[in-house]
Amino acid sequence: MDTPDKIMQTTDEQLLALSAELEEIKEKFIQSDKLAFIGKLTTGIMHEIKNPLNFINNFTKLSQELVGELNEIVDGISDKLDPDTLADLEDIRSMLAANLSKVLENGERAQRIIFSMLAQMHNKQEVVFEPADINKLIDEFAKLAYQGMRGNYKEFNLTFKTNYDSSITPINIEFQEMSRVIINLVDNACYALNEKKKRLKDSFSPEILLTTKKLDNFIEIRIRDNGSGMPQDVIDKLFQPFFTTKPKGQGTGLGLSLSHDIITNIHKGKLEILSEEGEYTEFKILLPTNLA
Repeated sequence: MDTPDKIMQTTDEQLLALSAELEEIKEKFIQSDKLAFIGKLTTGIMHEIKNPLNFINNFTKLSQELVGELNEIVDGISDKLDPDTLADLEDIRSMLAANLSKVLENGERAQRIIFSMLAQMHNKQEVVFEPADINKLIDEFAKLAYQGMRGNYKEFNLTFKTNYDSSITPINIEFQEMSRVIINLVDNACYALNEKKKRLKDSFSPEILLTTKKLDNFIEIRIRDNGSGMPQDVIDKLFQPFFTTKPKGQGTGLGLSLSHDIITNIHKGKLEILSEEGEYTEFKILLPTNLA
């Protein structure tokens, strides 16, 4: 039979445990409220950016048309110009065309990213598949995840190495959901690389390898980092909701679980992990090419 002192001790321990649990719940609500505010703020900023970005892209296209007209004029009077003047004009219009092409390429890239992020911030009622360039999607959103990491750790740098299969044609995917997967996987890779860099300092060079390959009925995507790797007991739990190896407040444990659901349930594909402690972690995605 428990003594009063023992009962009192047990009650105190339970109260302490309950207090700690309530404090943790309170912290999660505070963080959730902060994230909601940041989400609203980000949405507003993106909407504001859309208009000047449209202006830049539209006037870049107009300027390209003007360069075309300029070329016709120069070609029409080329026999009346001395060779040096003609050569200078050739250089200028060539540089103008190349510069405008780069401005438009990067402007449209920024526009795609903004539209995709805005779509992710709205609750969608249905899954919509659309043709997309997988190589371009991976490249753009991997770099977006990296820049997100750099926003928190300005001293963090890494090298991207890519090996994209150029024979891959656009396939039907749920664009916003797939972009979320790429951001989640690369964000995890960046976190692992940053932690290893903190330990090893200048003796370590962080790298992420992005590869795609066209198979018979699938597109294979591999995202590999040269971070610290993971033991098998961690790998076994990695897709479980709320499981995280990050410190308290730095991870919800939902990113990989949601990514697994997006790949396996929405896209009817596969998401696998290969890892060796101290060496690397690699996520392999198999996407079927016959989704309607």
